[in-house]
Formats: sequence, structure tokens, C-alpha cells
Amino acid sequence: MKEIVSIVKCIDYNPKRLKKALEDSLKNINFDFKKINKVLIKPNLLGPHNPDQAVTTHPFLLEELCKILKKQGVKKIFIGDSSAHSTDLSFEKCGINKLKKYAKIINFEKEPKKLFSLEENQKISLPKILSKVDLVINFAKLKTHGLTHVTLCTKNLYGCVPGKLKEKLHKVYPGVKEFSTLLNRIEMQIKPKLCFIDGIIGLEGEGPGASGIPIKSQILIAGKDCGPVDIIATEIMGFKPNSIYTNKNYNIKKSQIETIGDGKDIRLKFKKPNTAMLTMFLWLNKLFPKSKIIANPEKCISCGICVKKCPVQALILQPHAICNHKTCIKCLCCVEVCPHDAIHLEEAKIKKLISKMVLKIRKV
Repeated sequence: MKEIVSIVKCIDYNPKRLKKALEDSLKNINFDFKKINKVLIKPNLLGPHNPDQAVTTHPFLLEELCKILKKQGVKKIFIGDSSAHSTDLSFEKCGINKLKKYAKIINFEKEPKKLFSLEENQKISLPKILSKVDLVINFAKLKTHGLTHVTLCTKNLYGCVPGKLKEKLHKVYPGVKEFSTLLNRIEMQIKPKLCFIDGIIGLEGEGPGASGIPIKSQILIAGKDCGPVDIIATEIMGFKPNSIYTNKNYNIKKSQIETIGDGKDIRLKFKKPNTAMLTMFLWLNKLFPKSKIIANPEKCISCGICVKKCPVQALILQPHAICNHKTCIKCLCCVEVCPHDAIHLEEAKIKKLISKMVLKIRKV
């Protein structure tokens, strides 16, 4: 039996259009809310960003989903996350605190924890509530990402990891392959059974934070499992699905997925992060100088957020952010959390030029 993924067109965040898009999506995947009393919604809450920056799941979508859940007889709704920076402020800035009349807003960092198994003899501490609800709804955002190249449903679940444990895990799983495997293992433990991706306005380029560029992708994607939804979303964005390690780890063939909805034929061309282009040609990394984390002194206001979030303490303020390149593991956490688009991964000019030439030749 094929996995069904719904792609519905939705041109903006008008509540009436959002309500119809959500209802059509649920109908397309034949989702049944029977015997579901407690629901946890996991949005993408990267940090304290305004909804119009397209960095976080839009609160209007979450509000319309809450209304639908109430109508379906769901008795208790939770909206929970642990952002990359300042979760409580993020809930306020992103507009999610306004949904308290529908749901209990939960900061995962303050919740009781439970050990979940990642692999043999390895466990991870996650919020206990994940195992206490009848349904986890994963509501991701359609975005690019400097490390994993895209941040969709599977990557969104990293927000279930509370607080400083995120930085510690980046240190243990420093490379994109290792980190992607960790993401897949976390997804296997949480097992959300309803997945949405807010692609009404997505984020392209050097996502997933302030460095990204909003793009009017005008779609809502939905399905019952992370893998198929991410694979289709990746293809829509213009990536080859198997170029994304989390997709590859699912070992799902495209022939096993059926897409339906009025947006099923939409294909976009998201601008890829520089890291996505360069890792396609690993031989370039051996020929040229290594990439370096650089802070733009004209944009850096010395807020110190990047310094606090670096898992290997590679950054200091003198007075703007300076990176110790020998210590840096290039997890790009600093790029992700910087609210001022001041930090980026700098590549040798010749390396970028050759990679772009190769991309044109291969038409990637």
C-alpha cells in the first residue's frame, strides 16, 4: 500500500483559506481523529522571530488546526517546543502565546523528562509528555538548512531535545551524516502520526534562520509519516531527495509514495545553501582551503548568543564574534541562532566558483 502525501495550494495566511487547506489536507490523507483525546503539536520554533520572517510555523495555521481539533472532539491540546534560543521569548515573539485559549503552551526545557532509547546502550532525555498524548502532530516549516540542507519534519523534531542537550549532541554527532542519523533515531522514538509542512511562505538560501530569504511557495504539505512527507517536500524544493541524508536513511522509494491534491504537480527551485552545493563535490574540499565561520563586524552587535550556543566553545567576542577555526566543528549552530544575519560559513572564492561551474554543467 502506498504512502499518501497531500500537497494543497494556499496563496496566503488568510484564516479562511488556511482552514480549507487544512481540511482538504486531512481529507486527502484520510486522517481519522477517533479515540484521540490528547494531542501535542510540535511547531518549528527556531527562535524569537516575527511570523512574517518565515522562520517559524505561522501561528494562524496553528490556530486553525486547534479549531479543527476542538471540532473533532479533542479534549486537550498542547503546543510544545524547545527553541534554539530563548524558548519563552520565542513563543511570545512568534505569536504562539496568543493560542493559550485553545492549547496549553509548553516549554520542553521545563517539562518532566523520560529516557528514550536511541540505539543499544544509548538513551536520550526527552519530554515525558511525548509518550503521554494520543497523537503527536509535527508541524514543520519548508526551509533550507546550512548543515542538513533542508529542515522539514524529521529535522523539526530536534526541537523536542531540551535546552543545552542540543549543543552536547551536536558535539557528539558533528558531521551531517552522523547528525542526520541522530535525527532519524529521534523520529523513530517520537513517531508523530500526523505531519504538516507550512510552505505557504518558505525560506530559501542560507536558512534556517535570519540568513534565509522568504519565498512564496504557496503550499501546505501533509501526510501520516515524516519520511514520505520529507521526500516529497525535498523534491518540490528542487533537491534530489536522496541527496538529503535523513531521506536516504528512511530507505523509501519514490514509487512507494502517491501524491494527491491540487498542488501535486508544483515544482519550485529553492536557492540552496552554499554548503549544499559544496558537499555534492567532496573532492573540492580536499583541493582547497577549509571553510571558515566568519562574523560580519558591520552586522554583529556582540549580543553573545552565538558564543553561548557553540557546542565546542569555538567563539569569543573581541568585540564582535571571532571563531577559533581549529576548534570549530562546523555544526552551524552560530549561523542558525544569530538574529542579525551576521555570521556565515565562508568558502574560498575559487572553490565557490568551481562548484557553481560544475553545478551548471550537471544541471543540479
